Amino acid sequence: MADKFVIAASAAEAAALRDGDSAFLAGGTEINRLGSSVDAGTLISIGRIAELDGVSIQEDCVRIGAMCTFQDIVENKDVPQFLKDACLFMGSRTKRNMATIGGNVALGRTDSYLCATLLACHAGIILRDAEGTSIRRCVKGYLEDRAQYSDMLIEALLIPGDAVVVSKRYSNTVQSHAVLTVSAGLSGGLLRIAVAARDTYLGLLPEISTAIAGAEKPLSDEAILKLVNGCPQLAFRQDMFGSPEYKRYLLAVTIADLVAKVRGGEA
Repeated sequence: MADKFVIAASAAEAAALRDGDSAFLAGGTEINRLGSSVDAGTLISIGRIAELDGVSIQEDCVRIGAMCTFQDIVENKDVPQFLKDACLFMGSRTKRNMATIGGNVALGRTDSYLCATLLACHAGIILRDAEGTSIRRCVKGYLEDRAQYSDMLIEALLIPGDAVVVSKRYSNTVQSHAVLTVSAGLSGGLLRIAVAARDTYLGLLPEISTAIAGAEKPLSDEAILKLVNGCPQLAFRQDMFGSPEYKRYLLAVTIADLVAKVRGGEA
C-alpha cells in the first residue's frame, strides 16, 4: 500500500523519481480498483504534466499524449475512428473520463481495451528514461519486453496515418472486461492480426497474418481455424466463458470477418 504521494511537475521529473517501489498515477482506474495489480510504496502523480496531454498531427502519424483519457480520444476530431471505437469498448463514460491511453498500455493486461488495436495498426510509443532521454519504440516491442521498460514513463502513442483497423470485442456485458478482443489492421502495406485473450495471450499473430496475406484467395473459416489451432500461444482454458475449442472457433471466425472488412475498407 502506498504511503507516499508525489506530484511531478514535468515528464523529466516524473521519470527521474521512478524506482522499484513506486508507480505512476494517471487516471487511477487501476490503482484505486479492488484487487489492483499495482503495489507501490510511492505514487507519482503525472496528472498535471501538460506535455503528456493533447493530440497533434505530426508528419505521417497522430501523436496522442499518454495522459489523454479515453473520452478525450473519442471526442477529438484528429483521432482515427478505429481508435475511438476501441475506446468505446469501455462502456462507462465515468471511467472513460478517468482512464488514460498511457495507463492502459502500461498495464499490458490480457483483457486490454486498446492494445490489440494499437498492435494491429503498428502504433509507436515514446518513452522517457530516468536520465531524461526520450526513446521511440513500437507498441509490439514495448509489450513483448515490458520488464525492460517498466521504470520508464510513457509520454505518447503514435498512430500511423495510413492505418486501417477493424476490431471486435466479446464480453458478458458492456461493463465487463473482455474475454476476447481481436483486431485486424493494414499499415505500411502489411496485414497484422492481434488478439487480447483474457488470461491467455496479448500480442500479434504473425504466422496467421502471413498465411492470410500470402493466400491467393480468402481463406475459409476452417482453414483459419486450423491456423489458430496451430498457435502454441493460444492455450485457452476451460472456464465460465467457454471451452478452449469454442474460443478457438470464435477467434477463427472473427479473424475471417475482420480481415474481409479491413480489406474492404470498412474500418
